[in-house]
Amino acid sequence: MNTAKRIITTTFALLLVTCTFAQVSLGVKGGVNIANISTPEISIVNIPDIQANKSFTVGAVAEFGIKNGFAIQTEANYTKKGFTINEGIPLEIADFPLPVGVKVTTDLNYIEVPVLAKYNFGNEKVGGYITAGPTMSYASNGRFRTSANFIIDFNVIDRKFDFDDLNISKFDIGASVGAGGTVNVGASKLFVDARYTHGFNKMDNIPVIDLDFKNRNFALTTGFLIPLNKGYSRPRA
Repeated sequence: MNTAKRIITTTFALLLVTCTFAQVSLGVKGGVNIANISTPEISIVNIPDIQANKSFTVGAVAEFGIKNGFAIQTEANYTKKGFTINEGIPLEIADFPLPVGVKVTTDLNYIEVPVLAKYNFGNEKVGGYITAGPTMSYASNGRFRTSANFIIDFNVIDRKFDFDDLNISKFDIGASVGAGGTVNVGASKLFVDARYTHGFNKMDNIPVIDLDFKNRNFALTTGFLIPLNKGYSRPRA
């Protein structure tokens, strides 16, 4: 308990010092997230065609400016991950091909917290930046849906994705790299951000065969940052 108190106190003190001596900016963002999973290249298992899920992401952003364009950026994002499988079945009646198939969609809702090193460049009006750093995610919930196609689509299964039954951890640790552009408008800074994130935790629980599925996603977002202070400057002697 004493160790936990010391960690909390030290963390709070570091944040207080950072906010005092750095230029702090807060903002929000939102955009499109294209999620998928990595697939192993092995010949002994027939892996179906896995496609990306296209959804949305929203979040809050905090930037702590350090010096010479360097900064630390933390975020709290709500984002959808997962994947889609489309399997077609060839069927012909009187030499007429019919669209028959099964679609399986896995939607996983994550709270994602990246902690990114950031380098800003440009002038007072327009600029750019690059980011890189670790990402921690927690899956709040998810759904598993299947639909069949025979001329028209109709749902077959729509149920909750049970992480406990599948023995899959809700936590995911990954890494992100990204880049963006900024435009200063009055007291705020508008930005457009492109980012790729790759998870390190395995998403499968298949005994004997280790398929090593992992989350990966690409996000394109836009938002704004508003500076709360101008940073700390030492008085001249």
